[in-house]
Amino acid sequence: TTSPRRASRRSRTTARPRMRLVNGLSAAAIKAVSFDVTGTLVVHKNAVAQTYAECAERARLRDAPTAEELKPAFRRAYREALRTQPYFGFAEDRGQREWWRHAVRLTLSYAGRELDDEEFERYFRLVYQHYGSPDAYVALPEVRSCLQELAARGLVLGVTSNTPTRTVETTLPMLGLAAYFSWFACSGELGAEKPERRMYDASLERARFWVRDAAARRLRPGDDQETGLREGDLRPENVLHVGDNMAVDYCGARAAGFQALFLDRTAIGGTTNFQDWVVAPDYPGKCEADIEAHTINDLSAILDLLVPLDADDDDKDASV
Repeated sequence: TTSPRRASRRSRTTARPRMRLVNGLSAAAIKAVSFDVTGTLVVHKNAVAQTYAECAERARLRDAPTAEELKPAFRRAYREALRTQPYFGFAEDRGQREWWRHAVRLTLSYAGRELDDEEFERYFRLVYQHYGSPDAYVALPEVRSCLQELAARGLVLGVTSNTPTRTVETTLPMLGLAAYFSWFACSGELGAEKPERRMYDASLERARFWVRDAAARRLRPGDDQETGLREGDLRPENVLHVGDNMAVDYCGARAAGFQALFLDRTAIGGTTNFQDWVVAPDYPGKCEADIEAHTINDLSAILDLLVPLDADDDDKDASV
């Protein structure tokens, strides 16, 4: 039974999200949900190697490489380009398009093809145009309904992704997904990447503005201002991060103090982990059982795992 004190307190403050994560290690209220992008919200319509091979045919390359040749070549080139020019060339003056020019030329080289400048430019433009077009990506089936429901529950949504800036500035708007999100944090813009702590710290800082804004908008004349201000506070444990890379998304988020879910889409196929070399960071309580307990196979599972805070948790959360 709700006590008169608690009922009175709630009556003076506009209703707000009162959610927690089932099996979560913290009873703290979840006020914001952060998402990875590629493999979590969207996937490539076609495999990267297939697209690169098709562009080679369209560009009329002499001795055009096949998808079978390009698959290992791209993975090797992608890793090497990120190693030598991290964060999509964040520290370089040439910009992210030039980073991709380097990565694509490296891919062809690893596939045993050396093109002259004219031939390469003809090829590169087709590749780069493709990944800025509606033909490159598709939103996964359950994404829109999940985002709509989470927003309807009053949660603030954002993106924390190891992607170039173009992903959040072009791909998400083009697919009609950007409007669901309040904040965006991506490697190409921040010069950091998951699982680095500074990537999650930067995302948290951007989320704070929007959580405070949401709390302020819920306040009405006569509401408890102190409670409203507290509702606008955001700590790492108040954020749930969801992504399809166990090392960078689940372990990385947990090491940064976030709550997290690992989205394992291997059963449905169509997703590729392009950063499989990353070593998963440690976090308190790290073990196989913990990861298994926080693994989902479909984004819609989030809706069942987020449940209302009970009366006991309500008081615990008052200081969070």
